[in-house]
Amino acid sequence: MSIMIEQNDGLTIVRILTDSVDALSAKEIEQAAGQLREVTVLDFGKVLFINSAGISALLKLVIEARKQGKKLYAINVTAHHRKVFEMVDMLRYMPVTTLDELSIGARP
Repeated sequence: MSIMIEQNDGLTIVRILTDSVDALSAKEIEQAAGQLREVTVLDFGKVLFINSAGISALLKLVIEARKQGKKLYAINVTAHHRKVFEMVDMLRYMPVTTLDELSIGARP
C-alpha cells in the first residue's frame, strides 16, 4: 500500500508512504478522492520523486476536492516539489501548510 488515510474531527490526512508518486501510487491517491472530508491534507514527507502520472493524479484530486467544496492542503513539501506544484498552478488550490497551523484553526 502506497498511502495511509487517517480521519478525525473533519480532517483527513493522506500520508504518502512511498518515496515516489508515480503510476502505481497515483491510483491509490486518486481513490482517496472518495474519502475527502471538509479539510484534507496530503503528507509528502517521504516523497522524493513525482513523475507526470503522479502530477496528473494530484491534479485530479485537487479538481475533485474543488468540485466537492472541500479544502485541500499539502504538508512536508520539499522546495523542489513546491516549484513543480507552482509550475502546474496547483498551489492555488492546494496550499502548503503545517498540521500545527491547521490544528489551531489558522487556514492559509
